[in-house]
Amino acid sequence: MPSKCKERERILASGVVDVPALPVGAVRGILCFRCFEPSEKILKCGACRRAGYCSKECQRLDWSAIHKKQCKTLQRINEIDVEDYQDSRTWDDYRRFLLRYVHLVQEMTPERDTIFIIQAQPYCSTCYRSANQLASLRLALNVCTQCQLLHHCDSCPDSHTESVCAAYQTQNKIEKFRHELFEDTGKASAITCTADPHTSHKPLTNCTGWYDYFVKISDKRQIKGKITPDFSGISDSVTRGNTSQQEFEEQRRMFLLLATDTLTMPLTIVSALEELHLLKAPRLRVHLLGATGREFLAMPAFEEILHLVPGIKSLEITAVGPSSLLHGHGPEGYAPKQNIPCCDACQSKGRTRPLASYQGLYHDFAKSSHYEKPDIIVAFNSGCVDGDDADTDWDQTIRLIVDSEVPTLFTTYNPREAWHEQVKMKSLGAKFVLEPARNKWSSLVPMPEFLDEEYDIWYQNHHQYIIQGKQK
Repeated sequence: MPSKCKERERILASGVVDVPALPVGAVRGILCFRCFEPSEKILKCGACRRAGYCSKECQRLDWSAIHKKQCKTLQRINEIDVEDYQDSRTWDDYRRFLLRYVHLVQEMTPERDTIFIIQAQPYCSTCYRSANQLASLRLALNVCTQCQLLHHCDSCPDSHTESVCAAYQTQNKIEKFRHELFEDTGKASAITCTADPHTSHKPLTNCTGWYDYFVKISDKRQIKGKITPDFSGISDSVTRGNTSQQEFEEQRRMFLLLATDTLTMPLTIVSALEELHLLKAPRLRVHLLGATGREFLAMPAFEEILHLVPGIKSLEITAVGPSSLLHGHGPEGYAPKQNIPCCDACQSKGRTRPLASYQGLYHDFAKSSHYEKPDIIVAFNSGCVDGDDADTDWDQTIRLIVDSEVPTLFTTYNPREAWHEQVKMKSLGAKFVLEPARNKWSSLVPMPEFLDEEYDIWYQNHHQYIIQGKQK
């Protein structure tokens, strides 16, 4: 019986930050809002009809933990949603209403889960009526039996494609594995570095992708012939084996697949270092822009940079951003360098990993006495052009970066964002060391996106590009 997911707020309060977020499956009605377990009969909150539970106990726990802060807001959105009813809508119509509701929720409550409950709400993928609207008419919303995350109403056929269904099935499996991992280990992220640091650099350019990395660069050769090269499943030879072997290899596949969500950061950086020929300097200073909890959670995986690039003796990271939080912040928002523990092998070679943090915008940090010019700037999935803070926060920072001549690695969730950022950078005269392209070290974990393109799936660091200074 799951216990840690039930107590996630208490665990967060104790200082553990690697806790699973509310999954899509809960919002879509197949998982309990409290324990994240599936149930054939989800009990809906009688007031908002959005939160669902596997038992009265979970409902009581969730009410005390968070739902009492959400319920009235969700009820108000339900009322507005019914007022906006149309017999049939287009995706653009649905999206426009949804964006309005999200903005209303942001004005009513700071609770991020409440916003997500609205963003990810179930709806008919043909007529685009929401579950709430259909319920007000006593019409059913039918779930896809394969992915269990997409729906159609009684009046409409199921319209999503097999490829979309497959992506949602993968997302469902990963979330299930994440919750099991959290229950087993107390951590919701999978982190695995190469056990023994390399004595010579093996170029990532020689790899075609994650399978090659795990088998040829890292120390996971045992997966060869057991997991398919695209990580979509276990091999035919394993499926012909006994049940315990199949279960073991499937668990290993899921762990490594989830691990790409953290390893994508250090490997994308190493790939950029190869492109920029920055592999031999013993001291590497990295400024991590727009850093949030995701980067801090993945920080243990950044030791992989030391394990893959033996020339680096000191990996100095300064995380900068409004959400960049590290213990010891002074009055200027700066937390001085703290040494993150390295593995025994790295310590024996005198390697270090100092981490500093500045809570604020990068162009303000650059004016402070704490600023030291870096060797490389990195901005993962920044949304520096398409995000809500593009004009208010990012514009000055981008101009500073272009003028600074410091090589800067940007990544995006999708090619569309990369193209928009390319237009912006070229308008400022930026010189591209690497034009926007698919990043073979992007995460393999799909993330459904609910406010942009229909059925859009995002991946961490899906596209990348590098700029340095201005065109001459």
